[in-house]
Amino acid sequence: RPRKDAPRRRKMRPASLLLGLLAAAASPSSIGRCAAFAPPVAPAARRAAASPLGLGATSEDGVDGDCDGDGKINVSGAAGDRRAFLSSASAAAVAAAASSVGLVGYSPSAAYADEDGGGEGESIVERAARISKQISVEEQEERIAEDRRMVAARERLAADTRTIYDFTLPVKGVEVPFGELVGQEYGPDREDGSRGDPKVKAVLVVNIKQDDVVARKNIPELIALAQKYGKNGEFAVVCCPTDQGYYEPDTSALIRLKLASEYGYGNPNVVANVQSTIITDKVNLLGTGSIPFWRWIQGRVRTPSGLGRIQANFEKFLVDMRTGQPVRRYPRKYFPYDMKEDVEALVKGKPLPPLTAEWREEWRTADRDAERDTYR
Repeated sequence: RPRKDAPRRRKMRPASLLLGLLAAAASPSSIGRCAAFAPPVAPAARRAAASPLGLGATSEDGVDGDCDGDGKINVSGAAGDRRAFLSSASAAAVAAAASSVGLVGYSPSAAYADEDGGGEGESIVERAARISKQISVEEQEERIAEDRRMVAARERLAADTRTIYDFTLPVKGVEVPFGELVGQEYGPDREDGSRGDPKVKAVLVVNIKQDDVVARKNIPELIALAQKYGKNGEFAVVCCPTDQGYYEPDTSALIRLKLASEYGYGNPNVVANVQSTIITDKVNLLGTGSIPFWRWIQGRVRTPSGLGRIQANFEKFLVDMRTGQPVRRYPRKYFPYDMKEDVEALVKGKPLPPLTAEWREEWRTADRDAERDTYR
């Protein structure tokens, strides 16, 4: 077992191995006693060292600058021999290191050129500047494409003149028009011939899972809203269960029975106006198999991040029944009790109050939750 104070061994990497070999090749011990113990060099030897002949250059005296067989050093050409020996030893060390780590034929500039089209001999700074410019261009193109998609989506919405009254929802196996589902009625026609005021002023549409952990808080508060604002038929809650997301094991009939027995939702003994608490059959909300009603309502009111797609159970859509258009969307953990001011404003025909900081924060939380879990 190693001692606690023993230095930790570092794994030798290819780059470290290469540098170590270069240092070893350049050290005096590796050069040998000929170069390590060379005496002062005469001017003639300097001229020989500077000769383009390189190793083995001859001085003006005709004396060779090499070591003799006894290891004695000839003065002339010693400096040139030492320089040439260093060069050849370093080259050999580099070749050996490159061969050992599999870098034979490797060129950093050539590798960069192969990766991103950079030129041969391009410096790191030049390459970084070029890549940064390329990334900026790509990001700008992505923003332009996103803006075009948003414009196209707005144009499609403007061209879509449908209202909630143009759709049906399944109840006990029968497709029921939405107006009939909530018991919509109209007062006497106006003098200009237009339709009178509707009885149902506002509707809250919710996608639910009766076994979800937040159902214990959401469903009782939905019933409380229906009791307060729907007792005269001016407000209704429509819940749509689904198989999508975490599996809903119960049938539509059993879900309806459980909600009535456990919470009193749709139970005439609990709710004064049964038509203010409505539950449909199980439907598909997402994908190509989603029903037209849910495709339409998701596209009409998007999340603050621009998404139309349902992100979680218990997302809520507040609909103005005077116009038949959804006007506000709420995230999973924005509970019905916090919507009472919005519901009251629609029922009384007043403008909706401004969006709150809590509403924005809950949507940010919903976006973070959606990244961790596709659908709950």
